[in-house]
Amino acid sequence: MNNATKRRVGVPRKAPARKAGAVTRKAGAAARSRGARPARAKRPAAPKPVVRPSRPKIRGRTVVVYYSRFGATATVALTLARELLSESREIRARKRLSWLAMGFGSVFNLRYRIEPMDFDFTHYGLVVLCAPIWAGKPACHLMTFLDSARLTGTRSALVFTTSGGGVEHTVDAMKTILEARGSQVVASESIATHRVPEDLLRARAREFALELKKRY
Repeated sequence: MNNATKRRVGVPRKAPARKAGAVTRKAGAAARSRGARPARAKRPAAPKPVVRPSRPKIRGRTVVVYYSRFGATATVALTLARELLSESREIRARKRLSWLAMGFGSVFNLRYRIEPMDFDFTHYGLVVLCAPIWAGKPACHLMTFLDSARLTGTRSALVFTTSGGGVEHTVDAMKTILEARGSQVVASESIATHRVPEDLLRARAREFALELKKRY
């Protein structure tokens, strides 16, 4: 036997060197066979909190001023006063009007006389005005009251009782009138009273009172 081909006894045979690429491919295949999980996607950043404008705070006492011809508006106004723990002032007419006189007076913006009352409301924080709508406009007696009322520095809320229909134009007109007298309108509501039971009128008034307390 040739010496070059002789094998040494007791010396292990060296394994052939493996290429690095083959090792990497085998490791990747093994990982896939074991069901390796893919890398997790990054969570989106949390949205920034929305900064809401602060609502105006009502300072001072609250008073409910109302005019009522048939009693439905009085029911709403007195319920509001009770829920808001506020005072109430009634605008009283000198003369009881007919249906024709009510509509005629509203159409032509007449002023009907009211009983004497305290017109200084500057020491109140919130003045809630309640009145019925006649021919698409507030009752004439409320307008007579506003001609003499001192409301500078107050905030006001409007509550109109109607037989149906919207009051958006009436509210816009009243905002202009009240702002000219120094009062900022912060809320408004319309309550239908035609053939509506008193318990439902009180429920609607309580809902609006709760909204006022939450907001202001």
